Amino acid sequence: MINDDQLKTLAEQLRCPDGEGGVKLGNQMNISNLSVILNGIANVHIRDHDHILELGYGNGGLLGYILSLADDIRYTGLEVSPTMHQEAIALNQPYIDAGLAQYQLYDGTSLPFAPETFDKVLTVNTIYFWQEPLLLLDNIGKVLKKGGYLCLTFCDKTFMQTLPFIEYGFQLYDAQTVKALVRDLPLKFIREDCKKDKSISKIGTLVDREFTSLVFEKIA
Repeated sequence: MINDDQLKTLAEQLRCPDGEGGVKLGNQMNISNLSVILNGIANVHIRDHDHILELGYGNGGLLGYILSLADDIRYTGLEVSPTMHQEAIALNQPYIDAGLAQYQLYDGTSLPFAPETFDKVLTVNTIYFWQEPLLLLDNIGKVLKKGGYLCLTFCDKTFMQTLPFIEYGFQLYDAQTVKALVRDLPLKFIREDCKKDKSISKIGTLVDREFTSLVFEKIA
């Protein structure tokens, strides 16, 4: 039985993987969250010549897959975890050296880029930890090109409420709540993709996981 201290530590590692435990968790998440991650990647509709921004790239284990989806694309990743940043660079140095990808650390809110830099923005399973969601979404809208897509992929509030560690720093969302966040921003909702899979939870139990990808288009 996992005690409260262990649950709190797990929640902290999910928010910002750190040290040896963070490295192990990053590897586990690439496997356990694969269907969720692939759904987000599919829904952002990567095309030839796109410049892609991903918020929360973890250990960068799927970079090669992303770069294989279209011709002449560039990838930029932002991450809050120094441990994941180091892992991603070590794993993907040849892509970085070739000028196809770059990884940066950020504060979780400010995006250090010029306006209208990116064609696509993707983030998977990070929204629970956003400290200033409205400000971050506004900043995402600024760095997106007109006609560019933002894909937010996350596990639904109904499912997340069943997990024992969510009381430690998780903000839960459903599709309607996320859509409401962007209501006054120049981001037009265009698609909702809801899926369910069977997964082994972070505490080792079998669960039916419900997740959603919401896609928005920059309109102004």
